[in-house]
Amino acid sequence: MRFGLCSSDPARMRAARDWGFDYVEIGARAVAPFEPDATWPTRRRELEDTGAVTSHLAGFIPAEARFVGPDVDWGRLRGYLESCVGRAAEIGVRTFNWGSAPSKSVPIGWPLSKAFEQIERCAHLIADVMAPLGCTCAIEPINPLECNVIYYLTDAVLLAASVDRPQIRVNVDYYHCALQSEPWAHLEAARDWIAHAHTSGPARHFPKPDDGFDHRAFLAALRRIGWDRTLSFECSRVPPGADYAEEARAGVAYLRALAREVADER
Repeated sequence: MRFGLCSSDPARMRAARDWGFDYVEIGARAVAPFEPDATWPTRRRELEDTGAVTSHLAGFIPAEARFVGPDVDWGRLRGYLESCVGRAAEIGVRTFNWGSAPSKSVPIGWPLSKAFEQIERCAHLIADVMAPLGCTCAIEPINPLECNVIYYLTDAVLLAASVDRPQIRVNVDYYHCALQSEPWAHLEAARDWIAHAHTSGPARHFPKPDDGFDHRAFLAALRRIGWDRTLSFECSRVPPGADYAEEARAGVAYLRALAREVADER
């Protein structure tokens, strides 16, 4: 299993390997997708100079490129996707995590049938843009406290299967699974669709023993479906007074040790 750190902060990107991470998962804004092409070379050098392996991207489609609701600008969305995916691919990104609650949440009063049509249309646009670049989009289900559509892994699989494009797959994020008590049977049903995984502790802190989340059960479930490729730490916060570097280093060390224990139990 390769472990990644979700961060676009240059200092954290430079330190990620020393902390124990194998790669970095940047946010979409790191590639300045709304900025003119002339600004990209400088930004690209800044990212490359961190020395981080940038194989993954999160926060894929922001609110400014909304694709659900009455005022979708499909031309602008296509332009955004071409800019974001194209630039990210130049620095090694091949897997894009598609949670994007701000751009896909369904406005009150907007018909769900139309919303799902728009989500499927967006998925096809993503696939069209990614296909020539050899990239993959992983749909991330999001708990209902943060989004009002596509909550479960089974929902994500239904979307991926209905689109039926090899570029569209599924991401499992243990944080969302834990918040809504999603059964591991859903993960097992999604085994053929998984292209990436995320995790964190409660409140998006780094995982630690006895934090209330069953990280052992999550790693065991991943092992049962044969997933041992990538797992990113989407940890945007640390407890008050805690040091980010220490929390990051301890979190990845804890899960590496736990993954070895789970493997030895087989």
